[in-house]
Amino acid sequence: MLVDALIVIESFALALLFRFAGNVDPVFWRTFWPFALFSALAFVLLLNANRVYQSIPRYTGGIYQDVRVLSATAIAAGGLNIAVFVIGPLGFGIIAFNPVPLSVPVVGSVFAYLQLVAVWLLPRAFNTS
Repeated sequence: MLVDALIVIESFALALLFRFAGNVDPVFWRTFWPFALFSALAFVLLLNANRVYQSIPRYTGGIYQDVRVLSATAIAAGGLNIAVFVIGPLGFGIIAFNPVPLSVPVVGSVFAYLQLVAVWLLPRAFNTS
């Protein structure tokens, strides 16, 4: 679960860096870290709710594992986009600007999904039996 949370944080940081071509304004970095921790918590809770951690033996899982990770990622991406929209000036305007650009939750979720599936597939790739 800790590895999954770190993957999510790294994915969203990478998406933020891509969004600004590596030159991120310090204001966005200050609001990014609470957003990243909230995102990691959301992903881990949704992965746990989809029984990703409990139902898969070590070297199996197949497509069902990937579908569970995909559904958790899709729900998290939608929820994070709604949260960013509601917090920012377009929604209720809780803060004067969005904590991250609206593209970051979408692109970060795609990066997170690809990396999470790769981590879950890694044991199966080296299983020679």
